[in-house]
Amino acid sequence: MRLLISPSSKKELFLILKKKYNCNSINELSKEIKISVKTLQTWFYDTKRTIPEFFINSNDLDRLKIIDKRPDNWGNIKGGVNSYKINIKKYGIQTIKKRQSLGGINAGKIKAKMQEKFNLNITDPLFLEFYGILLGDGWIGRYKSKDKTSWTIGITCNLSLDSEFIDYCRRNVKNLFDRGGYIWRRPSNNSVTLIFRHKMLVKNLNEKLNFPIGKKENLKINKEIYLLGYNKVKHIIRGIFDTDGSFYLEKMRSGNYTPCISIHMKSPILMKQLGDMLREQGFKLSYSNNYCQIKIKTKKHLLKWIEEIGSSNPKHFNKINNFFNMN
Repeated sequence: MRLLISPSSKKELFLILKKKYNCNSINELSKEIKISVKTLQTWFYDTKRTIPEFFINSNDLDRLKIIDKRPDNWGNIKGGVNSYKINIKKYGIQTIKKRQSLGGINAGKIKAKMQEKFNLNITDPLFLEFYGILLGDGWIGRYKSKDKTSWTIGITCNLSLDSEFIDYCRRNVKNLFDRGGYIWRRPSNNSVTLIFRHKMLVKNLNEKLNFPIGKKENLKINKEIYLLGYNKVKHIIRGIFDTDGSFYLEKMRSGNYTPCISIHMKSPILMKQLGDMLREQGFKLSYSNNYCQIKIKTKKHLLKWIEEIGSSNPKHFNKINNFFNMN
């Protein structure tokens, strides 16, 4: 969705963002939020230009005067209307209707072929890792505005700790689904989000893998995937660890420190699935159902984790590497 806000609200929005990001100019703001100066100038100074809704913090929307709301593809729609009027004058209404009818038939065939072509390969390690990342810090959404529906996938992480990891996720999304995605960095709340749209992916995740649209509740690994066994599920575990896991040194009663891998999620069913599978593979772990937390301790089990599961998040990889360099 794109918002057309009043000229005075555009000025106010600019002041809000300058304050949030501690900037004095559009050039400085551009560097902070990774959006070109030219784009920002158009948004703030062109009274007819709309602004993407996701760009505006929901807490700030009430302070702005919204004149109109338009679909994301508003520019294409406007251009299409103008072309339609020109073509009617040039070819006549009957010819245009025939073309539209044929176009609709062809579009339906193309759409059907695209749906047949899309295949969710649940055995692909890269997809399984992506699935684990979604279970951890991801979400899928279906947003309706007038006659358009946006099918959106997002992954949100810590800006200061996970920027490299988000770049890694973006590359994988391109390889898996041929989507470039958009990375939105928000220093004001120290978050970074990868967003991309893919209707068939959202539908497959929801309908085939039971991944919830909107609020994430009762999360669990899809049964068909879970039954593939540890050699496949370990990629999901890596994705979950890279988003909702941590590595640190825990002090023991003796006063010494032991390395600890921890995963903490408010998803008891999912956590039990992980705990059961890890135990079957010989991992010694402690599991708290009350806190939905799994802990794996000692250097021996850390080495086993690295050899079998590993991590794709530099935040974890660097910490673990430093531990072994010190020992």
